[in-house]
Amino acid sequence: MAKDSIEESQFELEKPNAGVEAVPVKTAGVAENGPESLSVTIIENTAEATVPGERRHIVKSATLVMLGNLGSSLMGMIRQQVVASLGSSIGAPFTSAISPAQTFNDFLINGSINGALIPTFNDYAAPEKRAELRRLVFTLVNLVFIIMLLAAIGFLFISAWFVPNIQVRGYTAQEKLLTIQYARIIFFSLLALGPFAVLQAALFARKEFGWPAVATAAYHIGIILGAIVGGILGEHYLGYLGIAFGVLIGAMGEIALLIPGMRNQRLRYMFVLDLKHPALRRILKLYAPVAFSFLVSAFFIFLDQSLASQTPCLALPPLHPANHSCGAANYLAMRLATTLIQFPGGLVATALSVAVLPTLAEHARSGDNERFKATLLLGFRLGLLLMIPAAAGLIVLQLPIVTLLFQHHNYNPYNSALTAIALQNYAYQLPFVAIDQLLLSAFYARKNTITPVVVGIICFAGYLAIALPFWQTIGMPALAFANTVQNSLHPIIMLVLLRLAIGPMRVREVIPAVLKILVATAAMVAVAWGLQVLLGHTALFSLDRLLGQILTVVVVGAVAVGVYLSGVSLLRVEEIGLMKGIVLARLGRRNKIFL
Repeated sequence: MAKDSIEESQFELEKPNAGVEAVPVKTAGVAENGPESLSVTIIENTAEATVPGERRHIVKSATLVMLGNLGSSLMGMIRQQVVASLGSSIGAPFTSAISPAQTFNDFLINGSINGALIPTFNDYAAPEKRAELRRLVFTLVNLVFIIMLLAAIGFLFISAWFVPNIQVRGYTAQEKLLTIQYARIIFFSLLALGPFAVLQAALFARKEFGWPAVATAAYHIGIILGAIVGGILGEHYLGYLGIAFGVLIGAMGEIALLIPGMRNQRLRYMFVLDLKHPALRRILKLYAPVAFSFLVSAFFIFLDQSLASQTPCLALPPLHPANHSCGAANYLAMRLATTLIQFPGGLVATALSVAVLPTLAEHARSGDNERFKATLLLGFRLGLLLMIPAAAGLIVLQLPIVTLLFQHHNYNPYNSALTAIALQNYAYQLPFVAIDQLLLSAFYARKNTITPVVVGIICFAGYLAIALPFWQTIGMPALAFANTVQNSLHPIIMLVLLRLAIGPMRVREVIPAVLKILVATAAMVAVAWGLQVLLGHTALFSLDRLLGQILTVVVVGAVAVGVYLSGVSLLRVEEIGLMKGIVLARLGRRNKIFL
């Protein structure tokens, strides 16, 4: 369920967009303006003099963003582990219940952060316009709060029809009831999440990045605390509804953690509702294409969920499904697999898109198409250098990874096997996702936000071509693969359109590096598969025990990574040397601080 997930936009802050699970295809309005603190300095001499410096700056920016994203991603992973431990009869209703609020939040405000809010707020970022910025920001905060309050009240009335008849048609009566209860509670989290999006954009416009980065982890922590407290209180008070109240806690925590940043920027709360402010019209104009894409996306999000909830049980002898509905187990497996796919997707694809956007925008403004293409090709090589082995690693180690992370408490071996199958079908798209994010940056740098939206809508046909004929026969794996087809078509079409716009892309220059990466990846897969077969016969590495799961993932994973890094180093893939030097330099500086 692509957009349903990058997952959960503000809900998981691992991306924001429209699609149908796993790593969603981005549309206009996402990452149009990367954080200014990551801007790349361009020295206006000759191309020969600047390109090497640009390349190092891009690699450095991408590497540091990847390292910086780890904290939030890891917290999100822990959150999913807690949800999975509750079992699919609880975890599936909870993950389904997040979607209505998430989708409405994305549509109304969250999807506009990069495409509309930050560019507009930047117009008022000068010190002499601080009062006007404050008036605009809190007009939006108050307006969004009112809309979210009315929407949450309205959802109380329509949820009893919408959830069981549209969203989770295949769930059991008890699972439907629990989903409704969760969804009603979670929808009220928008009273905090909506204003949070506005305040976050305001801080970004004022170059205040620290507190928003810290705040994003609060959402995950709230859910984790809600699940733990709900489990402890259990039958005495809230029962398993505690995890839904944890969403409210997390949302309020996000707002609270923005307060120091707001104080730093002297943006104190203001009770104002200036609906005639000229900036509101500009925001609406910028956001219109994105809002339309989210409307289309919402239809496919809920279609995907509805189909997943009705998919048949998979025969996985000697494992057997539990007594609860297979639809719930299948849907939760897809969501957990999505989290694993988003981990490298968020760290690599998002970081690269942020790192190359300032440079691409500079070259687009100056009309230097050759350096524009060179920058994009460097991004392609970096993305494939990391995403091809990531996809292969997730596929070859799918079951040990899933078992280690999620098979606890009520999440049984059958659930783990389902998640591993979903993970494999999602993983094929990872190299395409990296290319896609870079192409989105290329179009945004050229001030073209319409084309990505149109292409995104067209690519839903790829999802439908696989999902509709096979969801009742092949079942859940067909839905996961349909998402992969959808997200893989998007960069292919975008690359063709970009070529038509600026001429030949010199893609042939990337082929030697890609071949080297594929050779190193093949060696990595062979070693990882052989080690699993060899070690699987020993009790110490048995996946039936936690120690065996840890040893399998750590030992086989470490050896596989070593083989891959050795392979690309021996084959002289240039970008690996650049990344290695930057990481070591960064670690060296930190060590000096600690010493």
